[in-house]
Amino acid sequence: MMIAFSALILVLIGGAIFVAELVWRRRARLAVEDRVNLIARDRQPTQTEAIDAFGGLLKAGTKKIDILTQRIFTVGIKRKWAMRSGTLTLWLAAGISAGGMWILAHGFFAISSFLSILLSLFALFFAPRFILSAEQRRTERKFTDQFPDAVDTVSRMIRAGLPINAAMQTVAAESKPPVSEVFAGIADNVKIGAPLEEALDESSTRIGLPDFRFFTVAVTLQHAAGGNLTQTLEILSDIVRKRRATRLKAKAATGEIRMTAYTLGAVPVFTTVALLVSNPGYLAPLWEDPRGHYIIGAAGGLLLLAYLSMRMMMRTVSSA
Repeated sequence: MMIAFSALILVLIGGAIFVAELVWRRRARLAVEDRVNLIARDRQPTQTEAIDAFGGLLKAGTKKIDILTQRIFTVGIKRKWAMRSGTLTLWLAAGISAGGMWILAHGFFAISSFLSILLSLFALFFAPRFILSAEQRRTERKFTDQFPDAVDTVSRMIRAGLPINAAMQTVAAESKPPVSEVFAGIADNVKIGAPLEEALDESSTRIGLPDFRFFTVAVTLQHAAGGNLTQTLEILSDIVRKRRATRLKAKAATGEIRMTAYTLGAVPVFTTVALLVSNPGYLAPLWEDPRGHYIIGAAGGLLLLAYLSMRMMMRTVSSA
């Protein structure tokens, strides 16, 4: 039974990876087509262009569905601007997680159908939520790493005599995502007539990162009241870099604790594998006796709880 269960899980994981690869390739192709379609807009649309226009409308509708799906799985999460996973990926992860939880709870541990359904619904909701939260954290980490260079670019251009709007456009054109996307949004809002203060406030509220809030407040105050904006931005850039260095030092200081956590978590797994290889009958009661199933579940739950506790403590230290 364990072999069949393991094979099923591997097949589900492989299917998820295959579908995710197809979705990623489709998005890359659509992005290239969008760039090509920006050329020669004044020509009469051909049949191919009409099909591309329909594809654009279909893409816009798909984006709305993606946003609606993300709202379902991100209830209670404040910052959502960096979440990119689409509907297909999220529901595929939800289905695989729910199915795996049902097989594990009802088939392996022989839990009642009612509790197995509750656990499956729990997995169905929190698996996509975990994917979206991981995307958000990863993008925010990239933004924090790139942000001091963007502030330095704005400061140098203002020192050279260029307006703040031109500096924003330059950062949007020369920086890498996600910094380029954020500054491009600010520059686009200013182009269509929105005041700089409103564009900065809207982006600051949406991004929600402290470093970017400091930047928007400094630019807004200096733009409204006047003053040496260049010096303010240089000080801000230095502060952001020092804060990042402090976080990296805290992460390095907890490196030994992380290795200890990984080692302690891996010891039971390697011990179990060694016993299965050397003496398979020794652990047979854990698979054959129903009481052994509960022992395995309790051991796995305690290991997961210990890992999450240490991870939470280390994250608190490194994010301070």
